[in-house]
Amino acid sequence: MSKLHLIVEGEGDAQAVPVLVRKILEAHALHDVQLTGRPQISGDIHKVSKRLGDFLGYGLKNACPILWVLDCDDKADGTVGCPVRHVTNLRSSMRQLPINLNQAVDFSFFTKEFESLFLAEQQALKDFYRLPADLEIDPGAALRRNAKGEIGKLLGKDRGYKESIDQAKLAARLDLGTCRAVSRDYRHFEDAVLRLCKPQ
Repeated sequence: MSKLHLIVEGEGDAQAVPVLVRKILEAHALHDVQLTGRPQISGDIHKVSKRLGDFLGYGLKNACPILWVLDCDDKADGTVGCPVRHVTNLRSSMRQLPINLNQAVDFSFFTKEFESLFLAEQQALKDFYRLPADLEIDPGAALRRNAKGEIGKLLGKDRGYKESIDQAKLAARLDLGTCRAVSRDYRHFEDAVLRLCKPQ
């Protein structure tokens, strides 16, 4: 039995990311991969940059590959975050840490935030909230900041998006084939899971 350790940004992600990872593992018949338990929470990219060694040191104690999932909806010096730049900077910082990196570490960024995936796939959102099947969701909504707010607009004043409850339930309903077709972020995420978990 092989293992995978998850590090995520926030509480909602700690519920939802394992659900999506398990769906991917099942879809690819990787039944011998087990998650190490509840994901480690690191906070956003700014916190990660400041405490990279602490977070990584704790994760490495699990003695298995690490998948680190973060949002990229932040701004630094007025510039929108870039996943490629973040990964380059993080890997450069990792090489300077006084730790033994003998386990694979991969990063997966959602260009805006994890919930953008629900606005891109759409059907899970409509099914879960019982929205009209013919409801038109602006395709640009998945590309804007504040996906939670975009979902809130669709639900109206009487209902609200509850991150700690709804995020994992929505993730469980996602159609992976559709995600693959409509979301580059998802494709990167799935590729990272498979790189870390497929036998070499």
